[in-house]
Amino acid sequence: NAAAAKRRLQARIHTLIAQQLSKGNIPSQYNGTLRWPMGGSISGDYGCSSLEWYPPGNGCANFHNAIDIVAPYGTAVKASGPGRVVYCGWNYADGADPAWIVVIAHSESLQTWYAHLQAYQCPQGEGSSVQAGEVIGYEGNTGKSTGAHLHWMVLFNGDYANPRLFL
Repeated sequence: NAAAAKRRLQARIHTLIAQQLSKGNIPSQYNGTLRWPMGGSISGDYGCSSLEWYPPGNGCANFHNAIDIVAPYGTAVKASGPGRVVYCGWNYADGADPAWIVVIAHSESLQTWYAHLQAYQCPQGEGSSVQAGEVIGYEGNTGKSTGAHLHWMVLFNGDYANPRLFL
């Protein structure tokens, strides 16, 4: 089920971050700002939403935990900042229709997630270092999606945060 898949994915990402941290490959703090991962139009902002498939959160009946960016299908998606790829693959936590995602750890407490990408083999591979602006995928329409777009999410200290706070 999706809840169990979400727990497994979170545990895997936590383990990969801990391994990279123990090797000195991920800093304990992130000193810098993030960049927009892709040009385009904002089709969904972070916060309360009228879309019923979003779960409740932050006092909202439906809470969108990311910024959705729309550009021509196949637009390159770039790393928002330097870091380590800690996951690249299907997000089965989305249920029967999983999205292809890439997760980058920028520090022990800061991650960026890039969802609905086209499915492909990650050129960098898990554990690889990426630089800000490096292509990590291509905009797609995988998973529970209303059309081709990038679902750009920031996790800070284990909680979703508005990506705009890090720009």
